[in-house]
Amino acid sequence: MSLFDALSNSISGASAQSFALNNISGNIANTQTAGFKTTETSFADMLAQTEAGTQPAGGVGSSTRDTLGLQGTMQSTGVSTNLGIQGSGYFIVRANTGTDQSPTFTGQTAYTRRGDFTPDANGYLVNGAGYYLFAGPSATAPVTVPTGANTLADLSISSAGAITGTAANGSTVPLGTLTLAQFGTQENLTSLDGGAYVANGQSETPTYGLNGATLAAGSVEQSNAGIADQFSKMIETQQAYTANTKVMSTADQMLQDAIAMYA
Repeated sequence: MSLFDALSNSISGASAQSFALNNISGNIANTQTAGFKTTETSFADMLAQTEAGTQPAGGVGSSTRDTLGLQGTMQSTGVSTNLGIQGSGYFIVRANTGTDQSPTFTGQTAYTRRGDFTPDANGYLVNGAGYYLFAGPSATAPVTVPTGANTLADLSISSAGAITGTAANGSTVPLGTLTLAQFGTQENLTSLDGGAYVANGQSETPTYGLNGATLAAGSVEQSNAGIADQFSKMIETQQAYTANTKVMSTADQMLQDAIAMYA
């Protein structure tokens, strides 16, 4: 291996650690974001093709690895329309492509674990990232809670997804049943802003149903990013970055020494 190879490898190492730090910073920033899933960094060695027995060490490549299958803890909120998922699955949501006064939902279907849903002015359930909750894939309008003169005295959502209201006179008002979207290869979902995801050719077509999961009303799933864990990774990343910059400076000094020999 030449000094130029050593310099190239250390540059790729520093670049990979910079990429890892970017992911860590995002995870730390979202430790209090409901339903957030951490983005981890994967590393892979990059070796030049050489003859057997003469393979030197090479550089490193980096890529992201989502933790969609890692459950966050449930936190009680006391808000009846807040929902958490215990187990697998995603809420079916869409963004408002119209206005607040005249909302429309003609955009793509997305999926999220963020369940801090509350009614908007129209009674539609929308989470903190602006995504509206749909009961199922064929629903044409978001889940709606009666407002105005028809405001409910109480609202409950069962662990199986049945939404039931209680009118002021004590009568029961059925409001529909929620289902969840399930993916066999959820790690391949495409991420959107606000903790939502969309299907693609690698994630397969979703199936629908609870699939053993239960819904927790009055609670939300917290971020699965832990401050202590992310700080430990940050320290390791900083040390690795510093080590790579040390290799850079050493290789540079050795090159300068070599040049000086022939000056």
